[in-house]
Amino acid sequence: THSHGAGGARCVGERAMDGFEDIPEEPTPIADKRDLYANLGVSRNATDDAIKKAYRALAQVAHPDKHSSSLLREAASGTFGKINEAYEILSDVNRRKIYDVYGMAGLNAGLEVGRKHKSLAEITEEFQRAKAKEAREVMEQRLNFRGAYGFSFSAAHLFDKHIAHRRAVIARRRGQLASGPWLDLNGLDFNSVFDVPTWKEDTTAYVGAQGQMSRGAGAGGLVLGLRKTASEHTSWEAAIVTGSSQSAASLHVQRVLSEHAVGHLAYSFSGAQGGLGLEVGCTRALYDQHTKGHLTWNVGPVGGLTTGAQRVKNKTSWKFDVSVGPRSTGVAGFIARRLSKLSTLRFGLRFGTNAIDFDVGLLRKMNRETSVGMSVSIGIRGVHVKFRFNHVGQRFQFPILISPRATPRSGFLFLTIPFVVVGVLNTYVVAPYALRLENDTKNVLRQKYSAQVTKDKKEATAAQALLQSAATARLEKERQKNGLVVTQAAFGNFPRRARHKPGDFVVDGFFSDTSGASFGDGDTGTSSGDGNGDRDTNKTETKTETKTKSTSTREPPWLDVTTATRFMVFDSHLDVNAQAHKPSLLGFCDPCPDERKFLRVRYTYKGVLHEVTIGEDDALAIPNKTHQLPEECQK
Repeated sequence: THSHGAGGARCVGERAMDGFEDIPEEPTPIADKRDLYANLGVSRNATDDAIKKAYRALAQVAHPDKHSSSLLREAASGTFGKINEAYEILSDVNRRKIYDVYGMAGLNAGLEVGRKHKSLAEITEEFQRAKAKEAREVMEQRLNFRGAYGFSFSAAHLFDKHIAHRRAVIARRRGQLASGPWLDLNGLDFNSVFDVPTWKEDTTAYVGAQGQMSRGAGAGGLVLGLRKTASEHTSWEAAIVTGSSQSAASLHVQRVLSEHAVGHLAYSFSGAQGGLGLEVGCTRALYDQHTKGHLTWNVGPVGGLTTGAQRVKNKTSWKFDVSVGPRSTGVAGFIARRLSKLSTLRFGLRFGTNAIDFDVGLLRKMNRETSVGMSVSIGIRGVHVKFRFNHVGQRFQFPILISPRATPRSGFLFLTIPFVVVGVLNTYVVAPYALRLENDTKNVLRQKYSAQVTKDKKEATAAQALLQSAATARLEKERQKNGLVVTQAAFGNFPRRARHKPGDFVVDGFFSDTSGASFGDGDTGTSSGDGNGDRDTNKTETKTETKTKSTSTREPPWLDVTTATRFMVFDSHLDVNAQAHKPSLLGFCDPCPDERKFLRVRYTYKGVLHEVTIGEDDALAIPNKTHQLPEECQK
């Protein structure tokens, strides 16, 4: 990203790489997330023959004519309808192409068109018109305010008596009273922008302001900009800043050069920075999809060259840059490690002509919209403590100068004391508050989707009833050869295990008559509940069935998928690819929309008890020796 004049405007409100996502005000309907490939249990690159084979196998258990019971026939009609619809779409070349590109939304926008056998181009145009109308309505409702605000303070006089004395002397010379033990405001800067709806879905305008103030002097300007997606591979952005000495203009063009590379070209003009500027750069994926490298050449007015790489994978991310030029030469980088789903630890280093410093910081996620953080920076410019607060699109930073000179003593004190204080605050204030916010958010979501979840769970339970006979047959076959025996499985939102303990249930509150209810209970039955751990009260109760259930009347945010998981076992193997939308698997549903979901499977293989927990988007391949439970859980 270029930094000439208005170039800074294009970065206003862009989020830091903290991995936070907003809770949408109008979430996508659950039906739009349906995965037709998962409905049939095939991968996205499945051949026509594989799709046909999977459809025929499912039809053997889900077709209404295969069941004599009126209840099962009624359940089969709904389940088979979904399977049949998935097969009809995926076996049609044109409709499969539309689905692969646009998903169910594209099909829903052009169903009547498809029946009239219109071309793919006509259906695509129909879909784009519908999406453009929807996008305009959303944009009119949300102006997407975003901004960055910095407030720079000094507390050096509170820690250095010489600075405090000099400060008092200067105040007396000016005829002012020496202020009390408060922070001095050294300066502030802000950059705030909001989007404005335009006449086209692929074009967005924005209006905002930016300014700086330091020691009584300041400047500011009005920001006007326009972003446009010119084609599938090209986009551009133009911006101007007017006012005082900050008047500038910029044009930034970005184009996809290949499957792995993106190039950009930026022109800028600023009288304060020497006139016309030009920047050329390229970003490319390196040895895998998680790692990118970049090369940027700043042609003028002040030349420079910057190159580096960054990687984001799982819990660790890092970035490293090298720059050479008359304005700045040096290296800079950071490494960040996610300590938990809420906390991230970061180490940073800069060494060059402009700065030599080291910083360490913590970031705490309060909820999907809010995060707080603190860092300590030590270098040739002194010791600084920085506080950070992010909420939706607004970012606030509060750097505080502690000492203009970094000494071993000051460095040690401010690398330990602030983090001790933060640890105490995190334990007794931040963590409880974050937990309360998280629970409040979950309660709102669960109340909002309550009716839909109840309906979906009933459909999933009905689908599992259709699979019961086939799943039981496969289970008995695996038992006979001491192969892969799924004892319990649950899908939804539940706490991850810190460690396994004897007597633990697969999920708290999981009290179906499924075998292996807790570690060491063995494998003596099959699931026949309602999909939530509830039994059919018309059946004879066993000792396992008489366990006391939770007194809560609220639907649990997970689903018993033991029967559905057993049905997916073939030849002592169970595989679910990472691309599969798990709520769309036969016998599954989404029991907690807009929440993180996990699939936990407890199974025995060769008589040894195993358990695995994966995320909603992770692949599943069992058996796996790494899933084996500790010896104390095998008894």
